[in-house]
Amino acid sequence: MHTRDLASLRRAGRASVIVAIVMAVAPLARAGQGMAQGRERMMMGDAAQMGDMRLIHELLDNGSKVRRTVTVRADGVETLTESDDPAIATTIQAHVASMYERVKDERPIHLRDPLFRALFEHASQITFSRELTASGIRVVETSSDPYVVKLIQAHAEVLNQFIKNGHAEAMKNHDVPNR
Repeated sequence: MHTRDLASLRRAGRASVIVAIVMAVAPLARAGQGMAQGRERMMMGDAAQMGDMRLIHELLDNGSKVRRTVTVRADGVETLTESDDPAIATTIQAHVASMYERVKDERPIHLRDPLFRALFEHASQITFSRELTASGIRVVETSSDPYVVKLIQAHAEVLNQFIKNGHAEAMKNHDVPNR
């Protein structure tokens, strides 16, 4: 079997795991939907979810190629996330753009984790600005709500742990800060 064939099998296996995870953690059906609609929503997520998951896994697989600095601010964080590998830099930029859209549209992801669930529950209270750099992206996330500021800061620290520890960290649940 060729190396390329083995890599395809590995990706297919990972895709199966991703589908299983999506099915297990997708948000519950909205009130008023029938059971069939709820099951369908749980199985499929939203149209962009599989693409978003591919970006996340690419970054988890390549954390050693990512540099990230977090500056804690009174109203949130400023982050600079970059890579000297042009493909990883592009993945960082695409991932941030897709997550920005999820926050803006209040389309949650990774709801199994209490911190991510809480962050998306307060998505409407987060302001976001981003600036592409030659090798990544600078992001400022803020809120006027002190509790949401804590969520933003906790999320920034968890992302640092994702970069450091990869998939093992992504499988953990992360505590929600106290109000």
